[in-house]
Amino acid sequence: MRLRLFWLAIAALYAAPVVAGLYGAGWGAVAGFALIFTGFNALMERIPPQLPLAAASIAVVALLALVTVSAGWGLRALTGFGGTLPAWPWLALGAGATALARAAFPPRLTREMDQFLDEATDQLETMAEELGALDAAAPATTLDDEAVARMEAALDALPPDAGSDSVARVVLPLTDQAAPAALFDAALARAQAAPCPRDHAALHWAAVADEAIDLCTGQQQLARAFAHFTEAGDHEALYRFSGAAIRLIHDDPHAWRDMPESGEIIRVALAVEADNPALGEELAGLGRAMMELEREADG
Repeated sequence: MRLRLFWLAIAALYAAPVVAGLYGAGWGAVAGFALIFTGFNALMERIPPQLPLAAASIAVVALLALVTVSAGWGLRALTGFGGTLPAWPWLALGAGATALARAAFPPRLTREMDQFLDEATDQLETMAEELGALDAAAPATTLDDEAVARMEAALDALPPDAGSDSVARVVLPLTDQAAPAALFDAALARAQAAPCPRDHAALHWAAVADEAIDLCTGQQQLARAFAHFTEAGDHEALYRFSGAAIRLIHDDPHAWRDMPESGEIIRVALAVEADNPALGEELAGLGRAMMELEREADG
């Protein structure tokens, strides 16, 4: 209620000189409203104690009085309004608005509210610092961390030469419980640290899972898995990956963009063809499929 009365008083205070000018008040109204605005600032304790600043404050409100009364003169000229009234009713309205503003929101109340807000702000900042300290002290575990930990434990429980199907039963159920990128990064780190069929199978399933294809396009996970299998010389992993990749790039319109370029796939196909003709043929087919997609994309 106090705040509404205060803003009502402010509206009346600024409307009074405009209406006075509209009704033909002269320069005496400008002087009168300059005094009222100065009195408002004095009552609300808004005039600085330093003399130069106080003089500047008074000059500003005098200019404000001139501008507001002039606005009324302008409206009178534009609208052709011919009514006239003495200035004193509008000066009285301005003085009454000043008194109402002072009563609704005395400077003491303003200071108390400012102090209250300062204290509340300090308390909130203290609470935020305490919560931040608690967060820093708490272990930074996330759902991704928990899912990766479960995957690591389940893979460690399998023998290093575990089959692909056994590994799939570990990895695939976790792809909808954590970010696929987190599972892929963990599987890639395992495969790079100690390459073995089990961990290569985990990397394969982390790369080609539906969730990984849907959510990780643009992260080059398929290309990174292919590069690792190639570097490790794991023909079985390359063969399995090639078969899955052929299906992926035909089923998903964007998956091929995460694959290695066709030239790289064909290079690997030529490199392994002598030792493993079946793998060479499989990779050559994948390379040709990628080449067709690349040509279509180039227009």
